[in-house]
Amino acid sequence: MAKITFCWELGGGYGHIASFKPLAAILLSREHTVSAVLRYTEHADTFFKDMSLAFTAAPMWEPFKEYTSPTISYADIIMRHGYDSMVSLLPLVEQWRKKFSDYGSELVIADHSPTALVAARTLNVPVALFGTGFCAPPPVYPLPSITPWLVSDENFLINIELDVVAVINKVLKHFAVPEIKYLHELFNVDENFLCTFPELDHYDKRSLDGYWGPIFNDKSGASISDMSGVWSVARKKKVFVYTKKEYRFINELLVSLKNINADFLVHCAGFNTEDAARYECDNIIFSIEPVQMKSIASQADLVVCHAGHGTIASSLLMGIPLLLMPNQLEQTLLAIKTNAFKLSRYISMEDNKPNFASFIGSLLADKAYKKQSLSFAEQYRGFSQDEQLEEVVFACEELLL
Repeated sequence: MAKITFCWELGGGYGHIASFKPLAAILLSREHTVSAVLRYTEHADTFFKDMSLAFTAAPMWEPFKEYTSPTISYADIIMRHGYDSMVSLLPLVEQWRKKFSDYGSELVIADHSPTALVAARTLNVPVALFGTGFCAPPPVYPLPSITPWLVSDENFLINIELDVVAVINKVLKHFAVPEIKYLHELFNVDENFLCTFPELDHYDKRSLDGYWGPIFNDKSGASISDMSGVWSVARKKKVFVYTKKEYRFINELLVSLKNINADFLVHCAGFNTEDAARYECDNIIFSIEPVQMKSIASQADLVVCHAGHGTIASSLLMGIPLLLMPNQLEQTLLAIKTNAFKLSRYISMEDNKPNFASFIGSLLADKAYKKQSLSFAEQYRGFSQDEQLEEVVFACEELLL
């Protein structure tokens, strides 16, 4: 059996680990040795509890300067994470090479891990991409803007990509392996498990046959059937709110719910029972534990969240429209994309006085968003994550032959 290493280098949150967990479980059941190199390891013990899986922290670049300008493209992102010079990138690549050597990696599964891709290329180790569209840019030159709401000079897109490619090529030349001409060539790997649907892809210009469907966990967490009093008034609209304690408008959001004619179930990550007690009232109930998304099917009329890919995919596959509150660039792109399909509305990060009551009220009253969400769910009614994962495992094992 093979030694397989999962990599997560860039990006926040724990969706990366959560998405990999079900795949890791199947790989382990087939007697492969699985390891993981993770951007954050604080909760890895919890995620991989009772799984025979070794993990370690990913090499990370500590920038010497602060960037204040908006991030314009994928090349711009990695430029700020060690790709500005050979002096910064080479040590990162060497650290990734050592990780792969230590684990005896025979296959690398990479989620938002460009430096792992460079390192694997220097070792001639087969690679599979595994993640959302944001983590695997399309094969175009130059890579497109990821801030479509800003006017981007194409010369900037070209020049920053040229600079990044030049740095990568110096590293590749150091290890005597073929250089690349365009940045998208870095993502020309043995397999690309593009874990999304076209409507949830951060980029356009892809072949429709390249999508494998989203990975998310909708079965873990507390079920609403075990919560007394949740959504007990049949005539009222029902809204699930998934937010975080550190959200800058958390107080304004939760206070606003009291005056909306709907029943709310709220999970606020980071809240304890005392925090929740400050906001609970007749129409607001908190779950301190994460809520099992599958349990809200056929009950929730709306989901309010921060535009995480997994939560969006899970909600829409159940035909539930969304109000999105993006906190960062990747979430904003997804919010704009789903809004264009009338699957969601979103609150801009530039909005310093968001009117949550107005957004929620209008979405609950507007049948168009519900209709589009139900249409989305019907379009992908045959999607099975269990079948998808089995196909991913089969493809991985094909790469190992």
